[in-house]
Amino acid sequence: MHFFLLLFIPALMACVIATDSKYNLKKLSPPIFLGFFAGIIVSAFIEFFVNSETIPGSSFFSIMLPMSTGTLLPSIILSALFIFFSKDDNEYKAYSILPLLGAFYSIYTPYMTLAQGEKDSFFMNFTSPLIYIETILFFSCAVKHGFRNFGDRKGKIAVSAVLGIAALLIQPSIHALWYLHSTAKAAYAIAFLLLPSSIFVYKFFCKR
Repeated sequence: MHFFLLLFIPALMACVIATDSKYNLKKLSPPIFLGFFAGIIVSAFIEFFVNSETIPGSSFFSIMLPMSTGTLLPSIILSALFIFFSKDDNEYKAYSILPLLGAFYSIYTPYMTLAQGEKDSFFMNFTSPLIYIETILFFSCAVKHGFRNFGDRKGKIAVSAVLGIAALLIQPSIHALWYLHSTAKAAYAIAFLLLPSSIFVYKFFCKR
């Protein structure tokens, strides 16, 4: 039952990388390795030192805001560290965000799902991986947009930052809709509609 949960994110990441004409798996092995390593370290830290069980609130924002730390903090911190310490050019840094976060969430998503009480639900096993992929794809586009406009007017960088934060709120927002059973159908609809949209936007509107 957990095969899709375990394999979907790395499989889709491999497909996206394989269809790129410039960067192959070998060239992207550093961010992939770092992402996997960070996913293991963070998951182990949560397992031993943090109570990972989610207690849903009774309103959209009371559920969404606490859950947003699972995408905002890891994505922003990991991306910032990689960009700061990497000696590669900006184009490589921008493109590396997708495999970096894809590798991270390949570990983090299954761990967090299996650690929750709803680990056997259809949503957590089949829909949740889709939402993380969508979040990563849109966030990667925002990072590329930021690098493309780096050095231009500050307003364009601000737009990239807003788009990036909005992308990282996709996952907790859809999860909050699902937890509120009255809007669960909307959560499924949005999740499945955003998947082809995120892939299309990444492949055709986020040119390097």
